[in-house]
Amino acid sequence: MTTILLHYIHRATFLLCWIFLLLQQPQSGYAAPSQWLEKKLSINQTFRSVGDLMQHLQGQHIPLVFDDETLGLSRVKYQQHGIRDKSLRQVLKESLKGTPVIFRERNGYILLEKRQTQEAGRLTGRVFDSRGKALPQASIRILRTAHSIQTGIDGRYAINLPAGTYAVQVSYLSHQTQVINDVQIRAGQHQRLDIAMRETSSRIEEITVQTTYRKASVAGLYAAQKNAATVTDGISAEQIERTPDISVGQVLSRVAGVSTLNNRSVIVRGQSDRYNQAQLDGVTLPSTSQNRRDFAFDIIPVEMVSSVVINKTASPDISSEFSGGQVSINTLDIPEKNFTSIMIGTGGNSQTIGKDFYRLGARNGLEYFGAFSKDAEFPDGIKPWAWYTEIADGYHIPLGEKTDPRFLDWKLTPNLPYYFRDLDALEQSRKFNNASMNLHKFKGRPGQNFRFAIGRVYEFPNKLKFGFSSSANFRNEQNVIRFNNVRGGPNNNSTNPVHWMDSTGFAQNGPGVSHRFNSSSGLVANLGVQHEKFKIALKNMYARTYSDQYNEAHRLDYNSNIRLYDKELYQLPEALSLRQHQITGQYQLPWKVKFDGMFTVSSVQQKILDERKLNYGLTTIIEGERYFHTPRILSTAQFSNLTGQIDSRMWSYLDQTDYNWATSLSRTFFADKNYSTMVKLGYQGWLKTQDLAVHRIIPMTRAFDENQPSTRPPSIRGNYARIFDEQIGTRNNEVIYYPSRLGGNIYDGSMKSHSAYLMFDQQLFRKLRLVYGVRMEYFNLSNRQEELFIRTFGEENLTNSKFNYQLTVGEKDTRFLPSVNLTYSLTDKLNFRTSYAKTAIRPDFRETSYFGFYDYILDGVISGEKVVTTLIDNVDARLEWYPSPGEAITLTAYFKHLDKPIELTMRDQRTDQYVFANMQSARVRGLEMEVRKNFGFLGGSPWLENLFVQANGTLIKSSVDVLSAWLWRNVDSGEVVRRQERMPTQDRPLVGQSPWLLNLGLGYWGDTYGATLSYSHRGPRTAIISQSINRVEFELAPRMVDFQLYGKFLKKKVEARLNMANLLNEWTQFYRNDFYYSDAEVEKQLEIGSPNPRRGDLTFNKEDGDTMLYRRQDGQRFHISLIYNF
Repeated sequence: MTTILLHYIHRATFLLCWIFLLLQQPQSGYAAPSQWLEKKLSINQTFRSVGDLMQHLQGQHIPLVFDDETLGLSRVKYQQHGIRDKSLRQVLKESLKGTPVIFRERNGYILLEKRQTQEAGRLTGRVFDSRGKALPQASIRILRTAHSIQTGIDGRYAINLPAGTYAVQVSYLSHQTQVINDVQIRAGQHQRLDIAMRETSSRIEEITVQTTYRKASVAGLYAAQKNAATVTDGISAEQIERTPDISVGQVLSRVAGVSTLNNRSVIVRGQSDRYNQAQLDGVTLPSTSQNRRDFAFDIIPVEMVSSVVINKTASPDISSEFSGGQVSINTLDIPEKNFTSIMIGTGGNSQTIGKDFYRLGARNGLEYFGAFSKDAEFPDGIKPWAWYTEIADGYHIPLGEKTDPRFLDWKLTPNLPYYFRDLDALEQSRKFNNASMNLHKFKGRPGQNFRFAIGRVYEFPNKLKFGFSSSANFRNEQNVIRFNNVRGGPNNNSTNPVHWMDSTGFAQNGPGVSHRFNSSSGLVANLGVQHEKFKIALKNMYARTYSDQYNEAHRLDYNSNIRLYDKELYQLPEALSLRQHQITGQYQLPWKVKFDGMFTVSSVQQKILDERKLNYGLTTIIEGERYFHTPRILSTAQFSNLTGQIDSRMWSYLDQTDYNWATSLSRTFFADKNYSTMVKLGYQGWLKTQDLAVHRIIPMTRAFDENQPSTRPPSIRGNYARIFDEQIGTRNNEVIYYPSRLGGNIYDGSMKSHSAYLMFDQQLFRKLRLVYGVRMEYFNLSNRQEELFIRTFGEENLTNSKFNYQLTVGEKDTRFLPSVNLTYSLTDKLNFRTSYAKTAIRPDFRETSYFGFYDYILDGVISGEKVVTTLIDNVDARLEWYPSPGEAITLTAYFKHLDKPIELTMRDQRTDQYVFANMQSARVRGLEMEVRKNFGFLGGSPWLENLFVQANGTLIKSSVDVLSAWLWRNVDSGEVVRRQERMPTQDRPLVGQSPWLLNLGLGYWGDTYGATLSYSHRGPRTAIISQSINRVEFELAPRMVDFQLYGKFLKKKVEARLNMANLLNEWTQFYRNDFYYSDAEVEKQLEIGSPNPRRGDLTFNKEDGDTMLYRRQDGQRFHISLIYNF
């Protein structure tokens, strides 16, 4: 301790002396410093260190000031022996050479101090041609310096430079050489310069174009905006850096024509998720939902994103499985600069924080990290049994060796090699965790969000570069959502329709609350090696989420005259894990041929871990308080009513593995001519396998009194957890769990595709660009469901044509998909585009599985069917004006014809059964406009260029030629056939389609602070369809107002972000037009003399008798985050 104290006293004393000396004037006894420096010295003495020499000079009354503790000169060996007739200046230069110490004159003294090193800056960017195609091995020289570099195979470059102003020369064969002046490099900062090269008409004549940094960077931005081969929108990493967004889901909402639902699902051009495609690094992402095509974009952190591109038209070299848009997310491998970032955030919901938060079962700590407890898994060894007539009539369940002797040797089911003597149903029922049905109360907590990201780049000799980018993130959210649900009743058919949503009596408007807990964690780890002739990248992503939704509501039986009501509890816990590993390579072959290759393996595991659907009937009312203690336990007499709506618990296990591969060769011909042509030949393929297993148990009791078989048994009362802990048995007031016979493997499917394409990209006279070609796709789907078939219909029906169509659902075809994109540059800032493309959207495993999943919102079961590919003809025309970099005004008209679109529809007018089915055809017409403009035109102030307004709006009109779901019908020959029927009187808008969309935004994105205010709204969306247009449900979307604010501090190393969403907190509502009939229906009814009393149109108007069926209020959301970059 004494040593440390003396050390700091010594340092402080030196500092005070140094300050004192600086403030003093030279004393009369001392020579001027310049005289001392020129004084000749001769010293016949050997010194061990430079520090010893300096101390000797001080002893010779030379005014030398230094702190050896700071400079460390005593640790520097002195190489010379003696000093002979040298000036002090020369002695100091020689002795301090190779050290970080310099000397300077100050107020009559000679001060030794450390050299102040200046941190270098970094110049990075991309060099590309007039098509936007990367130019590898372009030469970049920093004039009047020794610095030079060549671009890599991807056209990118990076070079470290001392702070200063430079002239940069860029050259490439058959292109005009550019010299960019006034390129400023600041210490420790990153300067980006993208360079668009122009072709020359001569191989020999050398043309050099002089320009400035601002003009060159503007030209580069213009080229990036204008030179896309297709109708494309997107956002780059540079733009993402300037937004306050923390996930890709938020970023997507900034792209023209794109809307997001809760920053997760994406709607492009008003078309639902089925008509959009999500890709990560060129690979189609598997759905993160078991019930629909959907991908949760909010699991991808923004730091790992290099660009997000929305392709709205197709070209031969990209996947054809989209009509609305293809959302392509590209992640970093080799970063342009080193970065390290830590983000800590918190947020919440105005309806959640500090409020009561419920769920069934205790929460396990693993759920906060996207994992789950093994106690939530389905127990091993569970066996179902058949309710043979004799078994059901006498309630003779299997009891092992205690089974009624008459049935000991009966098979449990006709298709299982087990017997009643092998199963004790009571002991089996005790295997399940009943504590998971107890209600637990918590307090809603703020969400948490943590992320760590790091990227490094290393440059080696021989133009070799290595880099990696990695990110780890964790997020937890808790949200409470209020809703009302009055679905399930018949259509209003009276002159005084009933509007249950407006009712104020208990449970009449179906009030409920949804408590939603969601946690996710993920890791992205990418690395790459690059040379001027090749690049290899390895990209890896791992993500896992745990979502738990507990819903509690009071519902009426709207079809009953008695108006019974229940208290319903529904909990859906879902776990998902997603892994993707990809290797990509680019190589510049001889003859100017470029090779690209890719191989990817993706795997998804999705689990539903004890879905609980529990209903309690009203038991009694005491002093106005209603008590619901009568569980709706199924009896054997009700067994024929075994639908998705009965009380049950369910587990599902889905495993999917995808293999994707691709390769291509490309070469540019006639690069120096007015008809430059790039030819690309490629092949892409994929194989997907998926299997699904489902297990369901049903609470059951006896149907008759054990003492008086002709009467019903007494009602069982209490909560489910206590009943199944204490009352398992076969007598009155006792219960069992019955495992559904359908439990087990549901399907085992495979999909494969092989695609070859030939594409031409022609630049004609620098004004006209044609990108055209053809894609040949082979597709083979086989969804095998034999095990489910045997459990449902028995082996004896394997050859029965009435049933065996369900054995395997498949499709096998080869199609040719042509496309052509034309771009004409009217001016440097004005483009006209037009395109045609044929695309094909394939059915997936879920849409072709006959097994039904229960959907709580619909209060119905969703099943697959025999559906086939949707073929789409897409036509677009677009006018683009780019007033300045980052600005755009575009107007797009488009038309789509869909052959056999797939939609989810009610089955046979039943509101509890939904099925996927092909419609005959559909047409979509749209007009889309986007404006993004800054206010720089108002004056010369730089801040006006950072202030911008953005808006995009879309008008859409669609119509569907409706087909029924698959039906059994008698034909003229008397034969019963299965078919779909055309229903011309029920034509309507396409599912998922809104007639209009509007997004507005005002923002300021400065270097140190910024803010964005945005507004979005859309027209009534076709949401849930039926074969009768007056049973179709439309969604009334709320008006959305969001606000974001950010500020950067401490030399921009710290950034604070505030996000506020859904500030208006309006209801999302679903309605039905009970008294609407199509023109065809009205005309048909007039022909038979029975006109329908049609009222209104397809918009909502209560005066026309339209009925509100469901509404949801999500709450205002806010999120605060702090990011530190170092």
